[in-house]
Amino acid sequence: MPRRRRAAVAVGVGAALAVLLQLGLGVAAELSLFVRDPGYADKEVRLRKQFAAHPGAPSVVMLGTSRTGYGFYSARIREQLAAELGGDAMAFNYGIPASGPVTHLTYLRRLLDAGLRPDLLLVEVLPPSIAALDDGPLEARFLFGDRLKHGEVEPAVGYGFPAEKTRRDWRRSVTLPWHQLRFPIMGRVHPSALPWHLRYDWSRTEDPAGWSTPVVTDLTPEKQEEGLKRAAGEYGAILADMHPTGGGARALADLLALCREQKLPVRLVLMPESEGFRALYPPATTERLYAFLAALEAEYGAPLIDARTWLSAAAFTDGHHMLRPGAEAFSDRLVREAVLPFFRGRNESR
Repeated sequence: MPRRRRAAVAVGVGAALAVLLQLGLGVAAELSLFVRDPGYADKEVRLRKQFAAHPGAPSVVMLGTSRTGYGFYSARIREQLAAELGGDAMAFNYGIPASGPVTHLTYLRRLLDAGLRPDLLLVEVLPPSIAALDDGPLEARFLFGDRLKHGEVEPAVGYGFPAEKTRRDWRRSVTLPWHQLRFPIMGRVHPSALPWHLRYDWSRTEDPAGWSTPVVTDLTPEKQEEGLKRAAGEYGAILADMHPTGGGARALADLLALCREQKLPVRLVLMPESEGFRALYPPATTERLYAFLAALEAEYGAPLIDARTWLSAAAFTDGHHMLRPGAEAFSDRLVREAVLPFFRGRNESR
């Protein structure tokens, strides 16, 4: 075979292999969330194992942001529920960093489709995530189209995610997955080669019940004040004139509508915040927030658990992410005042 022909054949074979590799990974990304959305997939596997380990036991799952991830001490909650109810119990933390109502609704649909249904669902409300912002929901800055399955793209766009970018990111995850999904893939096989925020491996360090164990147990007041200043820089401008009418607010209402349709008991939770963080809310913002949540409760029968004032500043790293002692205190009170009364009331009504 002439040299030129051999070279042409080699190029053709290489191109065909490249196409096949792209196609194969694109199909895998659409079929397996371990490729597309590994943080979700890791948690789903853990949740399924918890259901299997505690068959038929009273179960509670909390959907939320990193506030939930650090604050909802699920193993501790399970132990207390089991002791108080006189049997087994299951509790799981589905806290997702940088998430919001659109993410939570998407994930709840996935869980229900997978047959993973708790007896009680707790849903965190992060106030900035329901704000009306010019560029769409706050979480759209962090949840990209390549983490969504095909049927999830248009609903996200409907809630205000940037249409062109969201569709393009999903499309590239199918047609050019080795490029578009390079960070999740590399984060699985060689995470140390990437900066921490690009690894998509935060879910691999959680405990079996989904809790993101805080690394430190205490901080100096100076470090906590630095953290609060960073948080104020992230959220202060949004809270200064927040109107809970954005796409996230609509997604939260739709999540409650889905729970009603599925006859899934649900409670909304405002997570603890330090006095310094709460000072970021002007009175008008606070009034609009509570009016919105009261309207949701009236419409969907979803009671609000208002834990904003439960903890002092010493319980946080930055005014809203809990240290371990804060997570313990919050979880204990949550069981006492909300979770345990739900299960006792359910048992009495049977």
